[in-house]
Amino acid sequence: MRMVHELVFWGAFGMMLEICFTALRGLIFSSERNLIGHTSLWMFPIYAIGLTAGFDLIHTLIPHTVLRYLTYPLWIWLVEIVVGRFAVAREVRIWDYSYLPEYLHWRGIVSFAHYPVWVGFGILVEMVK
Repeated sequence: MRMVHELVFWGAFGMMLEICFTALRGLIFSSERNLIGHTSLWMFPIYAIGLTAGFDLIHTLIPHTVLRYLTYPLWIWLVEIVVGRFAVAREVRIWDYSYLPEYLHWRGIVSFAHYPVWVGFGILVEMVK
């Protein structure tokens, strides 16, 4: 039962952070002043599994704190590539980074510009865990 609670918590936690992030990005980088964020329900299992089993695995594999922080984006990009390519092959776009300049993303699936965001995200998750 504990595992179910963790999956629900981390799935909701990830989605809540994504909604806040997209709302703030809209406030800062566009003319939108309404703080409306968004996510996809497909993100719930991605966050749930990734933030429970995924982060625990990374913590075991990389015990050095600073190195682990710096590699969080690499692990997240791996998930984005696997899940994103699978989804796009089925004509589903869970997220799309193609709004960025071409050199800052790979096929709209991975955003290199989000490297510092993913480091901060990893640190925040560790603080909450």
